[in-house]
This record gives sequence, C-alpha cells and structure tokens, in this order.
Amino acid sequence: MGIRIAICQMAGGGSPEENLRLVEGTIMQNQADLYVFPELYLTGYGYDSFNSEDAETAVNRLQVICNNRDCAAVLGTPMQWYNGITDSLLFITPNETYRYDKLYPANFGPYDESRFEKGSAPLMVTFKGMKIGFEICYDVFFPEIHRFYAVHGAEMVVVISASSEKSRKAVETILPARSLENTVYTVFCNHCGQFAEGNPFFGGSALYSPLGEEIAKAGADQQVLITYADSSVVEHAREERPQLRDLRDDIHWIP
Repeated sequence: MGIRIAICQMAGGGSPEENLRLVEGTIMQNQADLYVFPELYLTGYGYDSFNSEDAETAVNRLQVICNNRDCAAVLGTPMQWYNGITDSLLFITPNETYRYDKLYPANFGPYDESRFEKGSAPLMVTFKGMKIGFEICYDVFFPEIHRFYAVHGAEMVVVISASSEKSRKAVETILPARSLENTVYTVFCNHCGQFAEGNPFFGGSALYSPLGEEIAKAGADQQVLITYADSSVVEHAREERPQLRDLRDDIHWIP
C-alpha cells in the first residue's frame, strides 16, 4: 500500500485569502494523494493578526477540493481556542478534519513563539491504508514523539516547518536520524523566502526513507516535490533494522 505525496515548499506572506488561493491552485495543478504545506502557511509565520474564521474558511474550501479529488491536505495555521492561540496543523480529508497542536513552541535564537499555547497530545491518522503521525518543526528535536508514533504502528511522520537558514545544519542532521532509528518515512515541508534580515527560510523540503536515505529534496526556492511512500518499504526496513522489535519495555527512560 502506498501514497503519492506532494511536498509543497512555498513562500507565504500574503493575506490568508491569498495564501489559501495558492494552496487551492497548487492542489489543482498537481496529482497526489497527500498535499503538505508549511507551518503557519495560511497566515505566514510572522503574522500580525489572526481571525479564527480564516481557518474555518480554509477547512470548508479545502474539504470540498479533497472530496472532489479524493485526496488530503496538511495545512499549518494558528487556531484560536478557549485557552489561547495554538500553532496548529490541520489534516483535511474528504470526510473529516483532524488537528494537531505544536507540542514544543520554539523560543530561542530567531524564534519567538511565546504567543502560542503548548499542544497536549500527538495525532496519528490512517489515510489510504498508511498510518501517519504529525509534528511541527521544533517537535522533531524531541525523539520520544517519533518513537511514540513508530511503536504505535506509524509508517510515516509528516513534519511541517518554518526553519531558517541558521537551523539548516541541525534540521538536516536530525531528520534522517529520526527516520532511521524508527524505520519510518519522514516528510519535511519547510517555507522558503524571507524569514528575517540575513536569515531566510532555507527550504530543503524532503522525503527520507525508513532507512534514513534521502529520496527527494528541494532547493531553496519554491518547489512542489512529487514523491511516493510505500508500506512494503517500511516492512522491509524493519526486517533489516529491527530496533523496534528489540525495544525493551522493562526500562522506563523518561519518568
């Protein structure tokens, strides 16, 4: 069982309506089962204001497209909840929309995400026969999240991001490692374009195999990567590298 993935590395920065039209156009112009867009793409990473109706509008319009084309879309957006604003990922399918809130907002170096409340739970969904987990940017540096998904049967983890050039080395080091140690595909979808003076988003969106191999990778500019993930590849990888089989449940590493 496999799915065709469109990793949509794009430069946001327009209004939510303009960005939503770009999302719609990208889906209509490409053929895939799963379309992945960057962190906070609906508003842009450094948005000044947010209207909760923008996310509702995006869900309604994208669900129609997903239903017509039998596909799903991953979109990053702020979400307003009773306890504040979250940095969220919406997984929009033909029949349902799922939400994942960033567990670890980043507050160091060039990143100031103190305005966001922390998420409280992982999210794993089965789509077209493939079990998929979700993360947002800085979450990937906390290995227990990828491991949680892997031990609960995930075959792929989707990571949406707003990573700047200063984070390139760290990100490009950790992504293949997460795939290899958990024998899962890792989809990485980053912004491109301007982040801050002298520190642009580095792009570099990619798909890594369950053995940590780079299957496809974008450069620094806008690009839609069309690639493919297959459950049988995960099965073979886990036969070759059986670390999930050999996990010990008699040792509790994190209290």
